[in-house]
Amino acid sequence: MKIDDIKIFSCFEAHPPKQEKMESKEQYFRETGCLQSEIILDGAGNLIDGYTSYLLAKAHGLVSVPVRYGRRQIIRASHRRGGKMYAWELPGLLVGRVSVGEKLIVGTSRGLRTVTVAAVEEYAGQEPEPLRMAIRKPRARREAA
Repeated sequence: MKIDDIKIFSCFEAHPPKQEKMESKEQYFRETGCLQSEIILDGAGNLIDGYTSYLLAKAHGLVSVPVRYGRRQIIRASHRRGGKMYAWELPGLLVGRVSVGEKLIVGTSRGLRTVTVAAVEEYAGQEPEPLRMAIRKPRARREAA
C-alpha cells in the first residue's frame, strides 16, 4: 500500500513512541532492511498498530509498505455500579469474544480490578488518550467433585 494513503489517528500523533523504542527498531531496519513490526490497518485504511514501523518507513522514504488488516475493540465499564465509565482496549485474543455483561480483569491506577462490561465497540481513534489494556477473562471456577 502507498504509505501516503495510510490515515493516522490523532492519538498516535499526540503520543510519539519512546526514543529507545525508535532506536531499537531503527537498528533492526538498518541491519535487515525490514520493518520489525507489521503495519496493521482497519477496513477504512486507518492505522491501528505499527506506528513505529510507519514512522520509520516515512523517515527512510519508502513509497509503499506491506500492510495487514485487523480489528481493535474497546470495552466500556465502571469499577462500581453507577460509577464513571472508563475504556479499556481488548487484547487481540479477546477481540470478538467479549459480550456485554461479562466480567473482565483490567488494570487500573489502583491495581487489577474485575469489571462488568457495559459496552463493546470497534475502536475508531475516538479515545483522547492511549487506552489501558484489559488483562483477561477470569477463569471459570471448578466445582468440587
